[in-house]
Amino acid sequence: MVYRFGEIISIPYFTEKWRPYSFYDKIKANRDHNLHTLLLLDIKVKEISEENLARGKKIYEPPRFMST
Repeated sequence: MVYRFGEIISIPYFTEKWRPYSFYDKIKANRDHNLHTLLLLDIKVKEISEENLARGKKIYEPPRFMST
C-alpha cells in the first residue's frame, strides 16, 4: 500500500492574543486531494509566562503536551 502525504501541519497552543487558524485550510486542502496529513501537536517545555518574563523572573511553567 502506498501512502500519499500532503503538507505537514503544526497545531500550536492558542494564547489570548494569538489564535492562528491557518492550519484548518491546510488540513482541508490535503483532504480535498485525498492525501494523508501528519499533524504536529504543540508542546510547552521550559516556558516562562509573559508575566514572569516582564518581571525578569526565571520561573518556568510546568510542561504541557497537547493531546488528541
